[in-house]
Amino acid sequence: MHENMGRILPSHSRLMWACACALALASAGAQDRGAEQPDAPAMSSEAAAPSTPEPRKPDIEGAIGPTVTFRPEYQGAARAAIEAMPGVFVRWGRFTLTNASGFVTRRDDDVMRGLAADLARSERWRVNLALRLDRGRATSDSSALTGLQSVRRTVRGRLAATHAFDAGFSASVGMSSDLLGRGGGTLLDLGASKSFALAPGANWTIGIVITAADRRYMDSYFGVTPQQAATTGYAAYAPGAGWRDVSVGVGTRREFGRRWIGYVGLSRSVLLGPARASPLTAQDASWAVNGGLAWRF
Repeated sequence: MHENMGRILPSHSRLMWACACALALASAGAQDRGAEQPDAPAMSSEAAAPSTPEPRKPDIEGAIGPTVTFRPEYQGAARAAIEAMPGVFVRWGRFTLTNASGFVTRRDDDVMRGLAADLARSERWRVNLALRLDRGRATSDSSALTGLQSVRRTVRGRLAATHAFDAGFSASVGMSSDLLGRGGGTLLDLGASKSFALAPGANWTIGIVITAADRRYMDSYFGVTPQQAATTGYAAYAPGAGWRDVSVGVGTRREFGRRWIGYVGLSRSVLLGPARASPLTAQDASWAVNGGLAWRF
């Protein structure tokens, strides 16, 4: 099964950008066809007189504020770390730029981290494409990584599709690839969630996500070469492609007046397959907590 997955994931990675381009062209074509529709017949010479349309204001919104995250030092680590950093969210029409998806403001939907765009959107379906900076993993992130090679920073491209069902249920599928070939490999994730309205301006969501990775990703984050084994004391390990983890999370987001919004999320992740069997995995289950408070503009 792992060998088959290793062949399938890279193939999907190549198809990801072809699909993205096709969706973008289809969207642009639909807009062009809409622009070519003839005007309604004029009823009189006065009605036919051209009018000057008012300029449409750009659909811009945003939020900025502090965020805090508590999570393992790396996937499989026995120790956890706390990170505080400024969060930013900006939306302009179909484009978003954010490092804190919980800061989404007027439109109550999911937002992909990085620079993202809606390629297609309807009442039930949504297709997104995003680019984001992947920080990789440095040996300085944890004393348990001393002697191993760092995973270099890279740019990841992610293509995702979400289908909304009735009663607040939704399902999603996404694929993310290292665009610079720096060891990040390719990830495939499947998710399901349900949202509940708590009160006007407040809701909470519960969801589950299972993620698979190709051999390149697994080797970078969970593998140990014979040379590294000789210097670190870890057993040599060459993982194949397979499931990486399953995560269950719950989160809530609340508006405080017109200008403020806050969110808190809690998740529990369990490593699977090759990731769980890695000698670097000291703890196969972990908790993560994140939250933020933002001023909206």
